[in-house]
Amino acid sequence: MRNPLWLPDESYTKKSLLFDYQQYLENRLDYSFETYEALYTWSVENLEAFWESILHYFSIQYSGAYSSILSWDPSADDFIAARWFDGIRLSYAEHIFAGRKAGDIAIYYKDERNKYSAVSWLNLERQVSAIQQFLRSRGVQAGDRVVGVLNNTAETIAIFLAVNSLGAIWSCCSPDFGDKSIVERFSLIEPKLLFMEVTYQYNGRVFEKQGTLDTIREHVSSLTDCISLHSEEWKHIFENFSALSLVFERVPFDHPIWILYSSGTTGKPKAIVHSTGGNLLEHLKALALHQNVQAGENFLWYTTTGWMMWNYALSSLLCGARLCLYNGALHYNHHQDFWQYLREVGVDHLGAGAAYYAAIHPLAVENYQPKVIGSTGSPLPVATFENLQQKFPEAHIVSLSGGTDVCSAFLSGCSLLPVYAGTIQCRTLGSAIVAVNEAGQEVYNEVGELIIYKPMPSMPVYFWNDPQHSKYRESYFCQRPGKWSHGDWITIADNGTVTMHGRSDATLNRGGVRIGTAEIYNAVQTIEGVIDSLVISIEDERQPAQMILFLQLPDDQHLDHVVPLLKEALREQYSARHVPDLFFTVPEIPYTLSGKKLEIPVKKIISGKPAAKAVSKDIMRNPDSLASFEHIYREWINGFQ
Repeated sequence: MRNPLWLPDESYTKKSLLFDYQQYLENRLDYSFETYEALYTWSVENLEAFWESILHYFSIQYSGAYSSILSWDPSADDFIAARWFDGIRLSYAEHIFAGRKAGDIAIYYKDERNKYSAVSWLNLERQVSAIQQFLRSRGVQAGDRVVGVLNNTAETIAIFLAVNSLGAIWSCCSPDFGDKSIVERFSLIEPKLLFMEVTYQYNGRVFEKQGTLDTIREHVSSLTDCISLHSEEWKHIFENFSALSLVFERVPFDHPIWILYSSGTTGKPKAIVHSTGGNLLEHLKALALHQNVQAGENFLWYTTTGWMMWNYALSSLLCGARLCLYNGALHYNHHQDFWQYLREVGVDHLGAGAAYYAAIHPLAVENYQPKVIGSTGSPLPVATFENLQQKFPEAHIVSLSGGTDVCSAFLSGCSLLPVYAGTIQCRTLGSAIVAVNEAGQEVYNEVGELIIYKPMPSMPVYFWNDPQHSKYRESYFCQRPGKWSHGDWITIADNGTVTMHGRSDATLNRGGVRIGTAEIYNAVQTIEGVIDSLVISIEDERQPAQMILFLQLPDDQHLDHVVPLLKEALREQYSARHVPDLFFTVPEIPYTLSGKKLEIPVKKIISGKPAAKAVSKDIMRNPDSLASFEHIYREWINGFQ
């Protein structure tokens, strides 16, 4: 074990909300915990008492009374029927506005064009009120879906809060998504209204999306209204509806708050439905207790609206923090605009993908010292941990892991513990996580698969259009009935730290966004001359995630000719995130006898595992095809690392 990279001093620990919560448990409820490990163990062994304490510690406002905290059959094959706090009704948006002073700043915003704004709570409330009234005039009510193709702006926050205040269900894509990707997602959930921005900016360029709006109108037949932001229709909302007191529709604890999307390895994206109460409690726990986000601080997580980190960052407002938005490319103008914004606003909590931090090792940052630096999307390399700590010696570096599936991080930071480079500090409270080996045995200090053996409130309530829960069950419970298989390789050390080793399935990871391999293959199939393909994503604690596409080409076709066509197709059909980092040609793509591509074994081979141990050749149609992948690993990957 390395020496600690950072140690919390007594002042930092005792001023942290996690320490305050521990004192709350000890003073109010007569518990006693000598270590974080003891607190964690209590939280997972006493789930009901723990989550009830979160409900009361954060003064959650609700109507009615709960008949049970958790209704769950531990002998069931899955957690899908688990229900939390049955009988109460609450509102996420109501908690966002609770106790806010009209003149205080709610949101800071800046973009590449140096457009800067500071939105007060009064101005935000007025915007939300006008949009709320507009939605009502269009017949929007609880349970209706309202969707957006929107940039990361204050207007997007206002639209969401108006939608949520009525009990309607929100879903959003980033404007950089391709037309097909957007239509696939929205067609699943049959939305009533769409809000869209027909331009977006990135790295000094402006991209037009009017054609995308036309495509959505044509292919998503459920839409009754499509509102283009900054159009005359948008302006009329604020001219026709004067500000009134906000109305908050309280909904059942498990009522949907938003729908996020995740692709498997085949088929269309899955529409993951998250609950209002589950996300309210989970985000308060994750942000306030584990990232130490406190009232009056400034919180920024660089994200787009299509990544679950947008939803997560939004909840910093629940903690009384000011939400700081940056719309554009981090590296624009040699990174200077972004870092100048951080200095000007005084961002206390800075979050971004591990890949960005790894790319800025040489960047000198002066006159800026955050309180907490958050990282997710892929494992944060040891060298990058060390580089960040050198840049910001006082900062608490919090490496996170979780995902769209739970819309949160269940591996995170702890103000009571040291930080070790290359590892995540702890499993979060209430997250019953273990690592298991191939025999299903719980293991420590060795690589195992991440398993969650008890429900979490922020687990999906269901998948949209999955009435028998077959897709839900297949996604998480088919490997180990009764336990949630998350799809990550991890090592849990004796001291409680967690090391991430990447995905254990074939799903791709791009900056924290999970991409199904089917989307890549769909685009590849449109390129004339490509015989076959296989795509994987590799990542570990040494380097950021890399997506690798292997192509089988005819003898007269060259990689240099095919790659530009592929990149263009992937950007147009899906997004820039779908473009692989590396391309290789291989003589043949490996298949099972039943005709399935062997993505996981190839991933193991490219990560250094011998082919003989990666897969049994008895199940293969063409076992000799693996030799080319071993050759690629030896000659390039191994040498590069």
